[in-house]
Amino acid sequence: MKRKESEREKAFNRFDLNLLRVLDVLLEEKNVTHAANRMHVSQPAMSGALQRMREFFNDQLLVRVGRGMELTPHAQSLITPVRELLHSMRSTLDIEPSFDPRASKQTFSLAMSDYAAFVLMPKLLRRLSAQAPYVACEIELLNETTFNRLGANDVEFCIASDDWRLYGNYEPGSEIRTVPLFSDEFVCIADRNNPLIGDEFSLDDYKRVSHSAVRLGRGISSIVEHTWALADLRMNVAATAPTFSALIFMIPGTPMVATTQARLARALAPSLNLRQLPCPLPIPQLKEVLAWHPRNDFNPAHQFVRSIIEDAAREIEAEPSPLPSAP
Repeated sequence: MKRKESEREKAFNRFDLNLLRVLDVLLEEKNVTHAANRMHVSQPAMSGALQRMREFFNDQLLVRVGRGMELTPHAQSLITPVRELLHSMRSTLDIEPSFDPRASKQTFSLAMSDYAAFVLMPKLLRRLSAQAPYVACEIELLNETTFNRLGANDVEFCIASDDWRLYGNYEPGSEIRTVPLFSDEFVCIADRNNPLIGDEFSLDDYKRVSHSAVRLGRGISSIVEHTWALADLRMNVAATAPTFSALIFMIPGTPMVATTQARLARALAPSLNLRQLPCPLPIPQLKEVLAWHPRNDFNPAHQFVRSIIEDAAREIEAEPSPLPSAP
C-alpha cells in the first residue's frame, strides 16, 4: 500500500531547488535589488522568488527595518545549512576522479594582503609554472567579506595573520582549517633626508613624529594599529594608505614615518632612498597562515595547491633575516 504523502512532503517535492542559490544570495545581501543584480535577473523576478520562499518556509525571511531590510530569526538560522547544502551539491557535481597538474586548467582564487602577494606569489607562481603550467590564480585583496566568502567557497584559499582579533566581526568560523606559513617582523621607514630622524630613533621620537598608516577596510585592523590601541597611544596619523606597498611609496620626500613588514621594506626601501630603522615600539611578530574550508580537505587539486603554497612559504622562512641593522 502506497504511503500517503504529508503536506510538507508535497511542498518539498514542488520546491524548485534552483531557489536555494537565490535564497543564499538573499540571505547574504539582505537586499532584493542587490540580490537580483548578482543573479542577473530583474527585480520583479527576484521579488517573486522571495515570495515563493516565504510561502514555503511560512516566514517573511526579510523584513523592513528603517530604510533597510533585516533577516528574521528563522532566516538567520538558514544561512549555514543552506550554504552547506549548496557546497555539498557543488562538490558532488564538480568532483574529479583524479588531478593531473600538468594538464589541469583549473583556476584557484586566493585572498591575501598586497604584502603577502608581494612576498609569496613570485615563489608560488614559479613553482606552478614548472609543475602545473595551465593552472591559474586569481588574487584578491583581503577584506571584510573574505571569511564569509571562504565559508561559501567563493574564495578557495586565504592567507592572513593568525591573530583573528585583527578581523573583528569578520573572523573565520571555527570549522576553517589553517596551517602556519611564514613570519615577519616590523620596522620603521623614513626618508633619508628626514630632518626629524637622527642617528637614534627612540620611543619618544616614534610618538612625536607624524605617521602614515594602512587602513585595510571596515572593521579590520593592522597589527601596528592594534598594537597602538592596546598601548593606548594616540599617534599622529597624517596619511593613510589602502595597501602596505602604497604606504611605502608615499614616504619619500615627506617627514612621515611608516611601520611596515621588514621583508617588504627591505625590498622596496633602497630604491626609494628610504632608511630602515628598528621599531622602538615592540610590535608582535606577523605570523601568516593559510586558511581553507574543510570541504576541500581531500580534493586532490586543492591538496596540490596547498602543498605548493607551503613549499613557497618554506623558501621564505629559509631566507636571511630581513631586519635592518641599527642606524
